[in-house]
Amino acid sequence: MAQSRTTPAIAPRVQVIAPEALGATAVGTLLARGIEARVGDEPHPDDVVAWALDAPPSGAAAVELAQICTRAASAGRPVCLLSPAPRGTGRAAIERAAALSYLRAHGAAIAHDVDAWLEAVVLLVKFGVPTGPHAAVIAPPGSWLEAQALAIAADAELLGTRPPVIGDGTTERTDVVLYDPALGPPPARTPGLHVPVLPRAELATELRDTDALYTARAALGAVAVLGRAARRIEIGLGPAPRTASAELNIDHERLNRQLSRLPDGRVGDHETKVLLASYEVPITRQAVATTPSAAVKLARRAGYPVEIKPWGDDVPTETAGCPVERGITSDALVRKAFATVLTAANKLDQEGAAVIVRETPPQGREVSVSLLELPALGWTVVLDARGAGQIAAAPAPLRLEDAQALAAQLVASRAGDPEPDRTGLANLLRRASHLVVDLSPRMTRLELVRVVIGGRGARTLVVDAFSELG
Repeated sequence: MAQSRTTPAIAPRVQVIAPEALGATAVGTLLARGIEARVGDEPHPDDVVAWALDAPPSGAAAVELAQICTRAASAGRPVCLLSPAPRGTGRAAIERAAALSYLRAHGAAIAHDVDAWLEAVVLLVKFGVPTGPHAAVIAPPGSWLEAQALAIAADAELLGTRPPVIGDGTTERTDVVLYDPALGPPPARTPGLHVPVLPRAELATELRDTDALYTARAALGAVAVLGRAARRIEIGLGPAPRTASAELNIDHERLNRQLSRLPDGRVGDHETKVLLASYEVPITRQAVATTPSAAVKLARRAGYPVEIKPWGDDVPTETAGCPVERGITSDALVRKAFATVLTAANKLDQEGAAVIVRETPPQGREVSVSLLELPALGWTVVLDARGAGQIAAAPAPLRLEDAQALAAQLVASRAGDPEPDRTGLANLLRRASHLVVDLSPRMTRLELVRVVIGGRGARTLVVDAFSELG
């Protein structure tokens, strides 16, 4: 059934909590739109809350604010939160991204654009909460609204994200239908919440008695942030319950056997991958060889070409300088590589020196993933996808929706490149997140230093990793 565009208002008043100048502007804007609004300091339980932060919150501040967001979400009126997007790299950037992801997981409708933030408030008050973030746009051919929507769709396609549907609104299921009120409302059979949108705010003077959102870009942004909050409320707030790991096919015998062999401290690539494999996290096929002859046998079993690197808990990651011999195609080259990598690692004459012989990883995009326990926020999955523009994070263990949202940060590197295997990446992230939480407090950190994401239909797997046990 289609949702009527006359959905009752959520609340008669909006409370704006914001820096003084922004708060005054927001209240004035909402009053001009026929919405009762006031500036406040503490959220009132009966008000819609529009909260603007002047900086991304700390972990402790996010936990405190999440309590307010949870209450509002449970009442069906998500807090509309404006925050600067986290930027940069390093620990501070990770904690800022994690704090915002924690709030999003607790039902906040988070916007980074002030126009989308205000339109989200208007959408919430005048039309209600959409069932999700997917939007269609209905506009007359050659109109300003159509031109706006086409430009937004082109931008989305370049970024590898989901564009709005442009047409009659019946081509696929949508959560919200944005339409030009000059055309009249869409047919009642058209699915989704029906919301009029004016291509320019100035046109509101001609249609001042019509409730509408202003500009297609801000309206689509509002649908996205409020729709994502609605989806979060529907599937459940916070991280996935720990019991959700029962849905995974975990090899407990292999897991416990490996844990019994490992001392506390840093755990190297091969042993960490055994832990990952027990949760069916996809990894490179590899084994450890203590002699050149054993390395040759493993290489033949894996199938040439292979790669060889030193084995050991103290071996640095590949991005930090671990010597790796690649493209090895013969027995003779295996023997040579055995000595080369151990010499480079200063291990050739050490007792127990060994190498890892692995298959050559598939071609694909590379990302790094950190799973760590942050102060106040707890276990968090942090995805660093080169080219994504910012760090992405989500609280662990991951709900499927959060794993898919993290994977969606990965975009094709160039126009025309095959779509990356986001489904495979989401599966990998979700399984690894349950591993760290299930093994807590003994496992204190897990780093998937190199994850290769193949094109759609290709393999996605962990190439280099380490962990820490305490």
